[in-house]
Amino acid sequence: MLLSEKKFKQSYEMCVKVLDKIPGEPKFVKLKAKIEEAVEDENIKIVEKTIEGLKPLWDEKKYAEILKKLEPLLQFSRNNGKLNDLFLEAQEKYKKQIEEYKKDFEKNQRARLTKILQESPERMIDELYFLETNNSSNEVTKQLVIEFRDKLIEKKIKDKKELVDSEKFDVIYNFVEELKKIDDKNQRIKELDEQTRRRQHESQLASKGEFVYKGGDYLSTLMKINKYSEAIKVAEEILQTDPNNSEVKGTLEEAKSKFFDQSRNETVDLITKNNSTDEIEYEKNKENFTVI
Repeated sequence: MLLSEKKFKQSYEMCVKVLDKIPGEPKFVKLKAKIEEAVEDENIKIVEKTIEGLKPLWDEKKYAEILKKLEPLLQFSRNNGKLNDLFLEAQEKYKKQIEEYKKDFEKNQRARLTKILQESPERMIDELYFLETNNSSNEVTKQLVIEFRDKLIEKKIKDKKELVDSEKFDVIYNFVEELKKIDDKNQRIKELDEQTRRRQHESQLASKGEFVYKGGDYLSTLMKINKYSEAIKVAEEILQTDPNNSEVKGTLEEAKSKFFDQSRNETVDLITKNNSTDEIEYEKNKENFTVI
């Protein structure tokens, strides 16, 4: 009765119970095989009916929906060659469809972002953020975001060429920090930062060299006109900038020595002059002097 009503599951379970109690019972072994055959036939009919119903989806190229409908059928009809072939065909077409979608998506987004970069670059950061947030798992999107962040940084650097080529190093460093807010791992920013530091160092060396050169000339002049006290000060200032300058070190020692001699001679002259003045005053006013 159950079998005639196509209640295969219940019929099959009853056979199994009987065979558990009476293993090998011919009547139920035969019945069990008959049920399995009937189930297989019924499954084939279901598969055929489902496949037939998928024709509109094939025409509309809705391969994702086709796969969703075919996959459950594989659970109870794994050996159906036609079903397996159709499932593999749908898989391949779905993969190609996804690739085409990716290409179209990339093409459309690239065109849109290029237009924004050219016409409204101030919108680019927000557009890239929105694109990335809404497609976080999409590898194509990730690459587009990286690419157009780089393009935006490149444009900003070109627009600031006059500043970047100048010696306003503090302002350039502030500009670099602003660029890092777009993408702190960008290679262009790293190169700009390194280039600026290198130019600043070269500028400092040039300024130092100019200071030492001009200071050296001034020092020579002071030595020639016997301004040893001032020469000592200038030499010490130069050595603060260029502590290993052996020529200036030698001049400093010479200036100190000559300043000492100069000071000593000036002191002797002053004492001699004072003594001469006292002698003249003594001759004029002997009565006012106390003799020891």
